[in-house]
Amino acid sequence: MTRKVEYARPTLIILSVLVLAFLGSYNQPYYPVTWFDEGLALQGAMNLATYDQYAMRSAEGFRVLDQPLIANGPGLAIPISVVFRFWGVGLLQARALMVFYFVATALVFFQVSSRFYGKLPALISAFLLLAIPEEGFVFYGRQALGNVPALLYFLIGFLSFLALGRIKKFRFAVLSGLFFGLALVTKGQYWIFVPILALIIVADLVYYKQIGLGYTMSVLLVTLTCAFVWLFVQYTILGSENFKSHVAAINSSAKVTIIAFRSMRIPGNIWYLIRSGFPFFVLPGLAFAFWDSRQQTLLGLGRFMLVAFVGTWIGWYVFASVGWHRYAFEAYSIGMVFAGQFFVQIFSILRGNHFGSPASLPLTGRFYVNVGLTVALVLLTAWAGVRFFKQLQNIYGGVDTSPQLLAEYIKQNIPAGAVIESWEWEMDALTPEHTYHHPTNDWVDRETAETQFGETINQSYDPLIYHPEYLLMGPFSTWTGIYSDFLSNGCCAHIVTVGGYTLYQIHIHDE
Repeated sequence: MTRKVEYARPTLIILSVLVLAFLGSYNQPYYPVTWFDEGLALQGAMNLATYDQYAMRSAEGFRVLDQPLIANGPGLAIPISVVFRFWGVGLLQARALMVFYFVATALVFFQVSSRFYGKLPALISAFLLLAIPEEGFVFYGRQALGNVPALLYFLIGFLSFLALGRIKKFRFAVLSGLFFGLALVTKGQYWIFVPILALIIVADLVYYKQIGLGYTMSVLLVTLTCAFVWLFVQYTILGSENFKSHVAAINSSAKVTIIAFRSMRIPGNIWYLIRSGFPFFVLPGLAFAFWDSRQQTLLGLGRFMLVAFVGTWIGWYVFASVGWHRYAFEAYSIGMVFAGQFFVQIFSILRGNHFGSPASLPLTGRFYVNVGLTVALVLLTAWAGVRFFKQLQNIYGGVDTSPQLLAEYIKQNIPAGAVIESWEWEMDALTPEHTYHHPTNDWVDRETAETQFGETINQSYDPLIYHPEYLLMGPFSTWTGIYSDFLSNGCCAHIVTVGGYTLYQIHIHDE
């Protein structure tokens, strides 16, 4: 029997890797269709690989350390740039790297979840991670974005933190801090974790007494050192005067996305969490984990850390953020660590093998409780199953090749030296030999404030500043309407439409 188990384990691991690799790679790079934000990340990596510039590139030159390269930082841009150096620039190459992150993150997630409650709850949690929500781990994990890489770094940092509690060695403190810091510089929202880590230091010192002040402070100091090294690098690249305007640009973007604090967004943010399943899949598991965190053990401390992190992140998402769905991704993913145990707890209660079992209730009450729990378990299982099937449908049938088809048209019909005005950054990686001019990032801030908060823009964008010969409309510029007034003045002649993209030739120019 022992030998069979020994053979079964590597077989299951290999099978899991193959299934995850399929989910991450099938029909790449056509689902999900590439878009504005992915284009920003690819542009930074492309310029780092091709020109040794950590910058966004437009017709006027390099926009060094532009804000999008802070939103998806070096923990994403550098690995993709390495891939580009060896295998050339392209969306497929970048997404091939994302398959590695996809598989690795799912496996590490399983390890984290199993540390708390065992293999079966962890397996259920991993399945729920893949299934819920629709715009979740599978959707974002198949794209060249910072969400999944940063999650991987965080989870490795957390496992190292638990290892530090078991083996009191400073190398684990350094390892934990390095990966927490890497998550922080990859996705800036992980700054939320810094006060949580400070809280954990106090909680361990006062209540849990599992790790020790010197070790926990070392984790925090290494984490902060990573952040400050990244800030110092930015300062060194830009110089003192440019660094001030750089920080001002980051703060400007943050005020409409990260620290917006717009009450009008709160109902919509809450509604997204409800309809996507957060209160039904994540919150119950968090409640169980919070209850179990009262135990003065290393796992109790670990539960408390993750519960505090998810709770703080969701509070920020609901009350402070602009409410993009992807901003809830980290709380959803980390909260799912405990979701499987919730399902196991329900089943255990129904079998009468758990505290709070209906067995102690009167017969009628026991019947209604059992029926209610059974219905809840069936409905949640069906919900997760349907959502996972929907993920598979999307991967199989959600193919959209319009960016690639338009890119091929541009390569064959538009001279490489011609300036194309566009706000579709994703096209740069698909046609890297062509020259584009893009609106600057402050226009992203203005359009976000207009579309999300109803604010009026008092400026009009001039697409002719760099004398473009062509105008490329796409999903993002159509959504914002940045070129609508310009097009209404009879500026352009229609050339071709492919999916959501339309290419025009401009026949009027500034004198």
